[in-house]
Order: sequence, then C-alpha cells, then structure tokens
Amino acid sequence: MVADRNEPVEITLKCPAKINLFLEVGQKREDGYHEILTIFQTIDLYDELILHPGVPTGYFRSNIDLAWNGSNTLYKAVKAVEKHLGKELALGMELKKKIPAGGGLGGGSSDAAALLRYLGETFHIEREALFEVACSIGSDVPFFLRGGTAIGTGRGEVLTFPGDLEDYSVDLCFPGIGVSTPLAYTLLGRSADGHELGNKEVEKLLSALRERDLTLIGRLSKNDFEGPVFAMFPEIGRAYDKFKE
Repeated sequence: MVADRNEPVEITLKCPAKINLFLEVGQKREDGYHEILTIFQTIDLYDELILHPGVPTGYFRSNIDLAWNGSNTLYKAVKAVEKHLGKELALGMELKKKIPAGGGLGGGSSDAAALLRYLGETFHIEREALFEVACSIGSDVPFFLRGGTAIGTGRGEVLTFPGDLEDYSVDLCFPGIGVSTPLAYTLLGRSADGHELGNKEVEKLLSALRERDLTLIGRLSKNDFEGPVFAMFPEIGRAYDKFKE
C-alpha cells in the first residue's frame, strides 16, 4: 500500500533522565555559576517528545502544566535554533513528562537536548554550533547531546567520556518534594567557596564502579547538596535513610 503523502508525520524522541554518581560544588565564578565536578550517568527513565513537522511551532501540548515561554527549555531550544538559522521553524510538539521535576534528574535539559539533536540533523547544524546552543540553554544540556557516562567540570559543560558504565540498575525514590537547582545552590550558600574539587576521588570512583567494588563505591560516592537539602527538607533525609537500609 502506498502511503498518503499528505498524511501528517509524527516523530517520537526519547529523552532520558540522568543521575549524578558524584557531585562536588566549588567556588562561584564571575559568570554567576559555580565550578562543579561530577559524574553524569543517563538512566532508563524517559520523557517522550512527539514532534509534528509542518505544524506551527506555537502548537505545544504537555501532560503537566508547562507554558510555551522562556521558562520552557524546549521553547529556548527553538528560539536559539531559529536565531542560528535566521528563520522561523514550523514544528508542533507534544511532551509526555515521566521524569519528575525538582529531583536533579535533568528532565528539562534532556528534552531540550533531544530536540537539538533532531534539529541539528534536520538542518545540518555543525556540532560546535549545536554545542554552543546547548550551553546557552542550560548547564546539563551539552551532556545530554551524547549521554552515557561522562565527567563534567566547569559549570558542567566541559565533558570527558571515560567509557560507559554497564550492568548496573538504579532504584529511584520520590518523596513528593521537588527542589529546584537554584534553591539547592541557595541552600548550599557560601560553604562551597574555595572548596577543593576531588579529581582523584572521581578517578578512584570510576575504577571502583568498573570493578564493582561496592565498599569503595559507597565510600567515594557523594553529593554536596545532600546535607543542606536534608536539613531544609527532613522528609527527604528520612526517605534517603530508609532507602539505604
């Protein structure tokens, strides 16, 4: 059977969540961001982004309350690519959110990166230009252009890929409290200023993860946000302690 050329095209993109296997926050930079050292890892929890080429870009639907404006990373991605190309796009979108917001899982950044990859392939945007667009949207967006396992430095956009970790599973717990990235940094306060970032610990942790040394993994894994966030939201701390048991 011959397909009807007038039949609407629908493209579904998977947008994976990430976790930070290690996260240290260093001093504040002149641009307002903090230096960080982290190990990013994508996981098998996805948002779905459904694209409708040819439909006006203002057509946007989501299963959560998400406006089509500058607070939306997909909107930011579209506007940045339109500026780069010098023309308006015609691309309707539907977003099916499955990644909870406020849990550090990077859902919004991943959504934007998936859209950027699609637009980059469609309009033959050079890798360096696409990377610059990703950096302008958010610190985690450049990582999601590739995903897998990565060491992130700078504000998270300076990436090295040591080889993907395999054969691990992840249990996630959502106590029903969202903590935005700006709030997390506010809670951290000035305690990170002048903090020495543990480059050697990252290499040791990656080695332990490859060797499946669970004792060493437990000792080296860390997240600088844990203490301040648990102090502000004891429910999250209690859920964490129960999960560890």
